[in-house]
Amino acid sequence: MIKSHLFVIFNLLFNSVAAINSTECSSSGHEKWFCRYMAIHDKHYESVVEMKSRMTHLNRQKVINNKMNSDNVQFGLTSRSDLFSHEKKYNNALVQRKHTLQKRAPEIQHVALKTLDRLPPIDWRKHNGNSYVSSIKDQDACGCCFSFAAATVLEFWAAPQGYPKSISPQHLMDCTSVDNYPNSGCDGGLMEYVFDYAKNHPVLLEQDNPYKDKQTVCNRHNEWSHVQIYDYKVLTRNQYPDAEKQMEQLLHLYGPISIGIDSENMDNYQGGIFKADMCGTDIDHAVTIVGYTKNAWIIKNSWGPYWGENGYLYLEKGKNACGVAEYAVYIKNAAPVLKKMPTHWYH
Repeated sequence: MIKSHLFVIFNLLFNSVAAINSTECSSSGHEKWFCRYMAIHDKHYESVVEMKSRMTHLNRQKVINNKMNSDNVQFGLTSRSDLFSHEKKYNNALVQRKHTLQKRAPEIQHVALKTLDRLPPIDWRKHNGNSYVSSIKDQDACGCCFSFAAATVLEFWAAPQGYPKSISPQHLMDCTSVDNYPNSGCDGGLMEYVFDYAKNHPVLLEQDNPYKDKQTVCNRHNEWSHVQIYDYKVLTRNQYPDAEKQMEQLLHLYGPISIGIDSENMDNYQGGIFKADMCGTDIDHAVTIVGYTKNAWIIKNSWGPYWGENGYLYLEKGKNACGVAEYAVYIKNAAPVLKKMPTHWYH
């Protein structure tokens, strides 16, 4: 009898501390849809208790998704659907509206363009037979979206012939967040600080400084830089009410644009055009516009390929949807460079 009680106690303790993967989920007889979700998104939970809590949360998400679905936009369970509110990392620099408080030098402020009507759609993922946009990345639990958004813009200028190599978001985060200044690592930052850094310091490839999902030490010495920025600009809707119209022309002239958006209600987005009435304009997340269709901006996100349309968001155009025109930073002039050999080549 004592042994039997000990076994029950041990079993309860084991189930409360052992990590649970999708295989164990299936073998223990849990609901198939949930185990399949765990398998697709490579989810691991710390205990049976947590797993049941996540499953309850996902059931609620399914009800919400069914109400939001329409012929034009689809919602479902994505890699972010199991996150609770306290687990989501926002870009605090944008949340705290630091982008509106900057005293910018005149030379980095956007100068109004004569807006042109009937500009054709453009998509830098496939333009004149070349691709200028690298693969979708996943920032995971670190709120350094600003470094991913900036990296996509830098990649365009680092490879003018197309098919760019991935620039290191890790390097951009670490080296603009030394002592949490001017950016704040996993707590967020502004893309303009990244571009300012790239004027005078090396910009590394992902392969030379892979992403680690946390802030690490900046290495800016004896590294092979891949792009030199000469001129970047900041465009805000406060300064230019027609900023969204200006952005169409900027995409044609200068390639992808890093922006801030209000990511509220986007966790379960799977495809179609995300409408302006589904979000506000209080931006909290950095992404990159890589093109547009007649009705939508094509936006590269950093939430992995199992979110949205293979990692992309299609956002309603012409209505400042989700604050798409509140804060935009783009490069006006840059060039690929090979300044120094990587350190490991010396050994």
